[in-house]
Amino acid sequence: MLSKNPIIDLLENLGTELGFCLPLEIKEQIVSEPSWNADAFARAVVAAEGLNPDYELRWCREIRNRFIQYVGSNTYESPAQ
Repeated sequence: MLSKNPIIDLLENLGTELGFCLPLEIKEQIVSEPSWNADAFARAVVAAEGLNPDYELRWCREIRNRFIQYVGSNTYESPAQ
């Protein structure tokens, strides 16, 4: 089921389809950020998985592309709470 937050949905997708199953506290930190751009998000997810984003360019590119697909642009701004 899709949530109202594309970042939550994307993190779920990354876990089920790519195996990036981040701990709940890391997911909550990522979701709580007020804004993301696709590259920073991808690097944060790869690093949270314990990988070096400077070497894992394929993963960064894949996550970046999924970010754009889920968010609809290269940037995401959290709606005002």
